[in-house]
Amino acid sequence: MTQTIEVSLIDVLNKIDNKIDSLEQKIENKIDSLEQKIESKIDRLDSRIDQLENKIDHLTEKVTKVEIDVEKLKTQGEQVTKRLDNVESRLNSMTIGFLSIVGILVTALLGIIGKLTLFDKV
Repeated sequence: MTQTIEVSLIDVLNKIDNKIDSLEQKIENKIDSLEQKIESKIDRLDSRIDQLENKIDHLTEKVTKVEIDVEKLKTQGEQVTKRLDNVESRLNSMTIGFLSIVGILVTALLGIIGKLTLFDKV
């Protein structure tokens, strides 16, 4: 009877050992599949991060282009302002000159009219 118990214990131990081996294999398979899934997720996240970095770089380039355009517009605005000031000063000079000539002519006419009317009898 002791022999059958030993054989039976050995069978039970063998079954337990087999079960442990199968469980170890399943756990290893699960770990491998989880590692693969994690790696694929990490790869996807890396690609998304790369895309975001590219978009940020593109936006940075656009911002610098806009800043450059704004600076160009400012310089062009300053140039236009200088031109307008120049034209305005020329126009002011011409107006002053014209009004001076008109003033001289009016003074001369008034002088002539005054001489004719007041000193006509002389």
